[in-house]
Amino acid sequence: MTMTRRNLLSLIGATGTVGLAGPFLGRARAATGLTAAEWGGDVVEAMKQIAAKQDAAQFNWVLHQGGAGAILPKIKAGWPKVDYDYIAGWEGSFNSMIAEDWVETITAADVPNLADIPEKIMMRDAKGNVKAVPRAVGGMYFGYRTDTAPFAIGKVDDLFDKRLKGAICWPGPTQSMMLQIVALALQGGGNESNMEPGWKLMKDLAKSGNIGRIAVTDVDFTNSFTSGETSVGFFAEPSWAAVAKNFKITRLTKQAGMATFLYQSGFAVMKNRPNRKATCDFINFAISPEMSALYAKVAGEAPLNGKATTPPELAHLTFTPKEFESFVHVPDYKVVLGQQDAWAKRWEADIAPLL
Repeated sequence: MTMTRRNLLSLIGATGTVGLAGPFLGRARAATGLTAAEWGGDVVEAMKQIAAKQDAAQFNWVLHQGGAGAILPKIKAGWPKVDYDYIAGWEGSFNSMIAEDWVETITAADVPNLADIPEKIMMRDAKGNVKAVPRAVGGMYFGYRTDTAPFAIGKVDDLFDKRLKGAICWPGPTQSMMLQIVALALQGGGNESNMEPGWKLMKDLAKSGNIGRIAVTDVDFTNSFTSGETSVGFFAEPSWAAVAKNFKITRLTKQAGMATFLYQSGFAVMKNRPNRKATCDFINFAISPEMSALYAKVAGEAPLNGKATTPPELAHLTFTPKEFESFVHVPDYKVVLGQQDAWAKRWEADIAPLL
């Protein structure tokens, strides 16, 4: 499914009320061993806490190395053999998995709690089959450590201020599908289909000396921020939430001229694995109202289950329709995906030598 503004507006209005988790039907069975690919940090911590509340499945956790898209070539190299029962991802990586026909179709019979997830957010194949299970919504956006940034950043032009020498932590080319450069393109009057303004600003930013760290992984980002090495950046919600546990963060999700990108995270059940039912049972448990609320509290992404509680600290991810139109950019993910190789080569040729 291509994410549209209409889809996301429906999604934002769907979170809110409290509900009770249904029973996990697998409790009476012997534990099944599952291998799951997850992001690190608070995301996998949240999933480990959820897994600890059931006893039908035991987990071998595999962490994404860099962005979720980095796992795609590994799967392609070994296909049809695959090592993961489910893979956590988002629109960027899921679109590629669906196109390659790597993931199982999921129905309400497989995952009954899908009934509490907004239907318009479901990712489908060309035949309309649901191919991934959404669990939460997060954002990728600009922000800064309020206590260490030398001044209050309020616009993209501020990133070039001399007072930010070495203070910016910038995502590497495997992070965020390079939406960080789309954000610069928007500032320059372009978009994901016209990236030249973004590449020009990216070159200028690299030359400025203000980038003190290129973050290849989420841990690179959180370590750089928590150590005080850098104080300004563009990253995804879980990394901002991890830093915010110990430091005051100014999140620029509603700042004119500084684009915010929303995304759904969720689960893709892989084909050619022997544990389809056990995997679906666990995913159903994980998106129940109680577990969705637990995930939101620990991982820092707003729940998609309409019966789950949204923590007040995630208010920066809720938008009125007017705010949504003003601050959120929903890219054409088909364009973004189709340009990843070309953009990575452009990064290596034009940007990396300047850093």
